[in-house]
Amino acid sequence: MKKIIGIAPAPSMVTSDECSMKNHYRLGCNYIERTAEAGCVPLGLAPVNYWLSEEALEACDGFLVQGGAEFYPYHFQIIHHALTRGKKYLGICLGEQLIYVYFEIRRRVEERGYEGDLIKAICDYIDEQGPDFSVQQKIPGHRKELPPRGNEAQAKHGVNIVPGTLLYRVLGKDSVEICSFHYLNTPPTQNLVTINAWSALGDGVVEGTEYGNNILGVQGHPEVDALLPEIFAFLAED
Repeated sequence: MKKIIGIAPAPSMVTSDECSMKNHYRLGCNYIERTAEAGCVPLGLAPVNYWLSEEALEACDGFLVQGGAEFYPYHFQIIHHALTRGKKYLGICLGEQLIYVYFEIRRRVEERGYEGDLIKAICDYIDEQGPDFSVQQKIPGHRKELPPRGNEAQAKHGVNIVPGTLLYRVLGKDSVEICSFHYLNTPPTQNLVTINAWSALGDGVVEGTEYGNNILGVQGHPEVDALLPEIFAFLAED
């Protein structure tokens, strides 16, 4: 039976009072198509006020967290559920950054102590720090702009895969070329998650992280041109 893969949406904010529509969620068709091509059933997740029900999480065999601009409660729900249930998790761009952010904020919350739900405690901690809070590093000059369709190579650079990592097993390659649109970086000196890829540009930028055998993240965008199907095939594995 095919795996059902829940794809986390990215919110689109309606900021004008002239529109009666509320904020809405969007799913990138590239992510949906790559997931289906891997032999899985893509299922768009629909949070209510940015939270997912436990029933929605339980309905999925694995998860794909797509790129985006900000983290919301459902992001932390998804990775926590995948960790505790041993389900496959694939994070791309923002979804890759979520791996380190989850573990770092969880560490801080557990150190100071909390009562009740861990995910709520994580979200409360982030809210307390203010709108400019981030545990990631900015990397000026690394980001490339999204190119016109058919010109994806313009936004690509080399990425070196770390031998012995989950990503290395999945790809079976020492290096790949991948589209890159990010401007934030997992701190290279952290020790909470495993770094599985580095930028080949010599700028010391982390291009992927992972945790255990079921949490995999890549900073680049393999969904753009379908040339790295092995990454999405990871979601179909038992």
